[in-house]
Amino acid sequence: MSYHPQDQLLQAYAQGTLDDVSAFTVATHIEGCPKCQRAVALLEAQCGDALCTAEVESHDTMQAMFDQIVSLEQNDEPIRPQRQPSYIEVNGKSFRLPLSLSRFRDRVGEWKSYGGKVFSASIDISHDSRVSLMYIAENVSIPQHTHKGLESTLVLHGGFSDEDGHYEAGDFLLKDASVKHSPMTKQGEDCLCLTVLTEPMIFTQGVARVFNLFGKGMYP
Repeated sequence: MSYHPQDQLLQAYAQGTLDDVSAFTVATHIEGCPKCQRAVALLEAQCGDALCTAEVESHDTMQAMFDQIVSLEQNDEPIRPQRQPSYIEVNGKSFRLPLSLSRFRDRVGEWKSYGGKVFSASIDISHDSRVSLMYIAENVSIPQHTHKGLESTLVLHGGFSDEDGHYEAGDFLLKDASVKHSPMTKQGEDCLCLTVLTEPMIFTQGVARVFNLFGKGMYP
């Protein structure tokens, strides 16, 4: 695991200021990344220290605050059971989902196949971004493209390469309109990713550019 969320993203995650989808994607990376777990724990401790030392004006007496606490309604809901792993099946294979993604298992749509080599399934958790699972079979090259907005990619299984490097399970990537890349898998190496697009991707080479004519871009 060589690629991680930037420090600013981890800081915003610890402070609770990230939007829901970005926080979900970062949390999924953190779930399997000891390095980022330690970094976030330190950031959260720093936030806690800052909160404890902050001056807070209060006109409530200790007795008034105690009365408010004991007057709260009791929560009779049972303790939430421990989340169990879940799996998805695509291209004749089964993959275990991260626990943070397992709770959205029933929101994963049907798989769409692009030539039997690339498969995508949208996850219905956001109105502002396109969240998807993407599976790329071995020895496949996706046409070069860029992004009108931001593209977050978290590798869940296997790996792929592009002009900037090679990425394996756990790696987190964030690319914007300044980047053009052609993701590809090698012989004997497939890949399953979680992707988040804030805007459609724009193809920049080859016949795939015809997709740009429909809505000025394409979502997977």
